[in-house]
Amino acid sequence: MDEYLKVGQGVPNPVGHASAVAYLNKVLPLLWATAYPSKGGELLTVTLGGDMGKEGAVSTMFDLRSRKSATDDRVVAVWGVSRAEPANTRDTGRMAGFLSKVWSNNYPGRDRGHFFAHTMGGGTDINLFPQLASVNRGGEWRRMERYAVEHPGTFCFIRPIYADASWTPAQLEYGIYKMPPADAFQFWGNLFPN
Repeated sequence: MDEYLKVGQGVPNPVGHASAVAYLNKVLPLLWATAYPSKGGELLTVTLGGDMGKEGAVSTMFDLRSRKSATDDRVVAVWGVSRAEPANTRDTGRMAGFLSKVWSNNYPGRDRGHFFAHTMGGGTDINLFPQLASVNRGGEWRRMERYAVEHPGTFCFIRPIYADASWTPAQLEYGIYKMPPADAFQFWGNLFPN
């Protein structure tokens, strides 16, 4: 995750929230697109919840491959600026219905995880993926999500890393850039098994 520390060193000084977010929105998607083995895929970025870089806006870079190869359509990266969203606003019926007839057989031991947590402002559908229940439900993953919820305006990203042609990541990079005024600018990142 050293590349993310280097990216953070390029943030304009003095570090202001808007300039830091604008810089990260410009630099990180290029880094992810370059690192991703596209091989004929078509990368598309969709931003929901507002304008990119604004609190509550979540961007998803998605690989549309299924028309051109045997690789599943899948998420390349998700990033945005957190907002506090009450847990009771989650559309539990929609989540339960997501691949409901095949989930338990095809993804045992996996939750319908959110790349960008609902409580941070993430949605459903494109934001859902098969996530190890042990990672999704506790430990460092949850600590990072809680930080972003408790500090609205935090820049966060999740980048899935794939080992095969499926849409189930083998690993997940989770990064948070802590920013003023809540904290001094710094990077907090982890690599999680999946």
